[in-house]
Amino acid sequence: HVNNNKSTTASSEAPPSSNDMKENQKADAAIPLYERMILAAFAGMGAATVCHPLDVLRVQMQTEGVQYKNTLDAAVQIYKRSGLRGGLYAGISAAYLRQWLYGSCRIGIYANLLEKAQLANVAAGKDKNDIAFHQKLGMGCIS
Repeated sequence: HVNNNKSTTASSEAPPSSNDMKENQKADAAIPLYERMILAAFAGMGAATVCHPLDVLRVQMQTEGVQYKNTLDAAVQIYKRSGLRGGLYAGISAAYLRQWLYGSCRIGIYANLLEKAQLANVAAGKDKNDIAFHQKLGMGCIS
């Protein structure tokens, strides 16, 4: 037997005040810039780990010399000829360095600027995400 009765009693708790909401939003958004940059660098390195072999395949297929039937054939031939580390992941250290130097700054600084704009909106009593396109564009240019 299934009980289909639904309780219709109202909650006895009062809705949170605007001060409570502001404190919760500040606590949720308390990630310092250096941590954001480190997280961004690791995220970029993860993406580079996945995408780098695809870039190697693209470049090898575009250069003259060895002819490949398709992408899978190129991957197999490069792997047989040079292995995983010396073939498909050749140059990965440069991709990782780029993420540590460039990706961490780009994503970390943008996230920090966006957070400051959101906190300013909350302090002004506006919606947190009510940020104009030109402001976001400026943040992107700065980062």
